Amino acid sequence: MELYIWAWLAIGLAWLWVWIWEGIVAKKSLEIMGKNPDLTSSFLVLTILWIALTESAAIYWLIIALQITWLDPATFNSAQAIWAWLAVGAAWAWSWLWEWLLVAWAMEAIFRNPAMKGKVMTFMILFLALVESSAIYGLVIALSLLGW
Repeated sequence: MELYIWAWLAIGLAWLWVWIWEGIVAKKSLEIMGKNPDLTSSFLVLTILWIALTESAAIYWLIIALQITWLDPATFNSAQAIWAWLAVGAAWAWSWLWEWLLVAWAMEAIFRNPAMKGKVMTFMILFLALVESSAIYGLVIALSLLGW
């Protein structure tokens, strides 16, 4: 029974994460698009990328939830779940902070200087890939803590 409680908590956190952050992302994006309708297509691309990053965080929590349900209930230790949560949570807190800042900075830079949008988006995507890799490291650590 304890396994399923931990798994449902992970699923609930993923749902809460997506619900809150995608709402914030949508609001911020609509505000910026309203200020300069000519850049709507560029901002829409950034918004879709931003939402995809939010979804990937939720997917990592779901992977942890599924991994927990596959553990043997006879040998399950709550500490495993706690450490796995901390590994994924710490990686995503770090990643999310930088992903949020990178996309927000890119939107502001494009708004100020539309001629630079190609270069800004290229650099932003490169840096997002680097930040995203830290979240993958957290997932790998979490999976190894769960005995995967």
